[in-house]
Amino acid sequence: MTDLYRRCGCRRADGRLYQPLPDRPSAAQRALACPRLSTDAKHGTWGFALSAGKDPATGRRIYVRKMGFPTKRTAQVERARLVDQIATGRYRRDQGMTLGQWLPDWLDRRIREGLRPSTAVMYRRYVERDLVPSLGGYRLSDLRHHHVDRYLQGQLAAGRGTVTVHRIHAVLSSALSTAHRLDLVESNAASNIGLPPERPQRRAVWEPSQLAAFLQVAESERLGPLFTIAAFTGLRRGELLGLQWPDIDLERGELVVRRQRTYAGSHAVEGEAKTAAGQNRRLGLGPVAIAAFRSWRQTQDAERELWANQWRGDLWVFTREDGAPLLPQFVTKRFEYLVDRAQLPPMTFHGLRHQHASLMIAQGIDLAIVSKRLGHASIAITNDLYGHLLRDANKAAAEAAEALVPRLPKLKPEAAAHTLHAHEARRRKKQEAPAEDFLF
Repeated sequence: MTDLYRRCGCRRADGRLYQPLPDRPSAAQRALACPRLSTDAKHGTWGFALSAGKDPATGRRIYVRKMGFPTKRTAQVERARLVDQIATGRYRRDQGMTLGQWLPDWLDRRIREGLRPSTAVMYRRYVERDLVPSLGGYRLSDLRHHHVDRYLQGQLAAGRGTVTVHRIHAVLSSALSTAHRLDLVESNAASNIGLPPERPQRRAVWEPSQLAAFLQVAESERLGPLFTIAAFTGLRRGELLGLQWPDIDLERGELVVRRQRTYAGSHAVEGEAKTAAGQNRRLGLGPVAIAAFRSWRQTQDAERELWANQWRGDLWVFTREDGAPLLPQFVTKRFEYLVDRAQLPPMTFHGLRHQHASLMIAQGIDLAIVSKRLGHASIAITNDLYGHLLRDANKAAAEAAEALVPRLPKLKPEAAAHTLHAHEARRRKKQEAPAEDFLF
């Protein structure tokens, strides 16, 4: 059943609102409505109530009520659209929910499903600081592609970084994809949005001699072994701080990445590795890394003996003097201090991971092995990050191959002519030889 009606904001003498005036009212309905609705065609606005079947959970009939249309015609068009959606099974019941209401609910759902704490913090920042203030007022059913496109293009025009805008878009698209799966919206209004591509940044790394200079300075630092291990394993900061001694076999020269310690807001939390490919991966250790682990274990044993009963350590490899796990930001600050002390070009702690990758590529290590060692989700990611290093390595390989052949001095013009004449004479002699000379 459908019902078109018109209503206004006028009130009766007792302060109560007048009843709406149906499109084809009876005398009793006309008496309960505002008198101006019967005499002034422009007074009030049009609306309708549409039956959308029954709620399968409660068995109660569902009504869709929409109001505020300036003319009867616009209300009829919207009603016809909804009737078609209901008849074809495309109607989505959002119950008037806005994007600002849906996004926090969606984020809570993702957290319950196991979203990483550090990722949840980033998502919440984009939801609360960007999406809700700008798009939160739209009803889910009213949000369209052009709304999303205009917002994202505005962010780019305001100077927001391409990577940041892509991340905001990814959060919104994921939220609307879930809403579509739950039949809250007819389509994902954030899909097929044109954004400039994210261009992989050329990873700045030190020259081998600069890395050697850094490690020399770091030898005097308590955490020196940690920085050496970072440079020669390519482990992420969180993976290094997530190491426990049972994960390391120095006799066999390998370790297993089983967890990481990262920041979630202002707190360090423990979780699995960043990618499925990075979880439980085995890394071979070279003699320098093995020596660094042994040196660190001696330092930790001495500190454990010194602190005695106040030692707070358990199985963690990299700890503070009292055995408590290191905080990620503390490691970063010590690294920055040592870089400045060594008077080297600025580089982030994560740059040691790129340093390790560049050393492997420079030595001609297959990209698949580099990708597996770094724990990337796919070899394509490794290629995007280090493709420029591969090109440099290919060029270096070509130059090395050419260097194997000694460069002899050029022949003088008269000597070159003599050599050419001699070659021509030999060719003619072969042509004039008897045929039987070539039978066998």
